[in-house]
Amino acid sequence: MNREPEADRLAEESAQPDDIEILEIVGVNESADDVPADEEVVIAFDEEPADRPVAPAQSPARDGADGDLAETRERLLRLRADFENLKKRIEREREEYFRHATASLVARLLPVLDNFERALAAARQAGSTDSFFEGVALIQRQLLDEMRREGLRTVECLGRPFDPTLHEAVATEANPRLPANTVVEEMQRGYYFDDRLLRPALVRVTVHGRTDERRGPDAKEPSDG
Repeated sequence: MNREPEADRLAEESAQPDDIEILEIVGVNESADDVPADEEVVIAFDEEPADRPVAPAQSPARDGADGDLAETRERLLRLRADFENLKKRIEREREEYFRHATASLVARLLPVLDNFERALAAARQAGSTDSFFEGVALIQRQLLDEMRREGLRTVECLGRPFDPTLHEAVATEANPRLPANTVVEEMQRGYYFDDRLLRPALVRVTVHGRTDERRGPDAKEPSDG
């Protein structure tokens, strides 16, 4: 019985490989050494679900425009604050300038007030009460009222203690009935302008001891030696 042809046919069939369908996975290396054993493989799908919201993309140009707008707004706010401060400073300097100019004018008019007062005092001593005297007194009061509206005030001194910051002693008087350094006569009126001393008052003050018209209240008695 000849079995060699049958054996050869079976050997040829076993030698031919079966038809195997090979699936290729794109993106995965064929070598097993390239993928660690403990690493999770994530498969991404190209298609997005229809109901998933899509975040709007922020362009670099938009971000730059927003930054420039904020910087411009901040710069404008600073310029506005600087402008307001400048306006206030200019207004303050303007007021100070006019107050200084007014004080200078008032100071130059003080000798005119002094002359009015001297003229009226001399007329009173002479017993003059005619219309001319009344007219001069009216002009003196009107001038003084206008200067008071600008901020002029008199320095109170009669009967008050001597204050070297407000008074200037030009004469003394011995009066044991009054405390020492008491103002007993106003020889020239002193004035304030607003809160600033414009001119000190020239006064006579009391001292204990002999009277010395040429020395102030702080003068010391000469020694015998």
